[in-house]
Amino acid sequence: MTTYKYNVDKDIFESRNSCFHVYHDEPTGGLRVFNRLNEELNLNEVKELIEGLSKAYMSISEEEYRKRTLNQIYYDVDLTFEECSIGEPIKKLFRTDLQRHYTINCTNCLNKIPTKTEEGYWVAQSYHKQIYGKKFCSEWCVDKYINEVKQKTVKEKIAKYGF
Repeated sequence: MTTYKYNVDKDIFESRNSCFHVYHDEPTGGLRVFNRLNEELNLNEVKELIEGLSKAYMSISEEEYRKRTLNQIYYDVDLTFEECSIGEPIKKLFRTDLQRHYTINCTNCLNKIPTKTEEGYWVAQSYHKQIYGKKFCSEWCVDKYINEVKQKTVKEKIAKYGF
């Protein structure tokens, strides 16, 4: 599907067809399709959509469909984490004038990070909800944890498809 961030006159037709909402029609028991502007598609657009879906899904094998879906899942997860990421992990230093020392645990390996002996901790520069605010003992632990979260997310999405 084609998506545009900015619509100009020449892009309106393209953006109208780039996102569809499908609703169940109670009286007929069928489906009705609307574009991103909440306009119902006309009969020619619906026929074109049905032909395109038939070509895309009815002409491929189950194995090809599975392979394509898995590739899309991996791509989506990588893109989601990439969009949330700002840069490399950074090291946050502990204050040197602490009256009371404390210890935090690494989110990944659960090693203790005491303020008395360590100079700081690592954080992921990411706003992804599963990573934001977590503290780590090393840059390696940050990367390892992010990869584990990605793999868990992929497994959950694969389970939804029943693979």
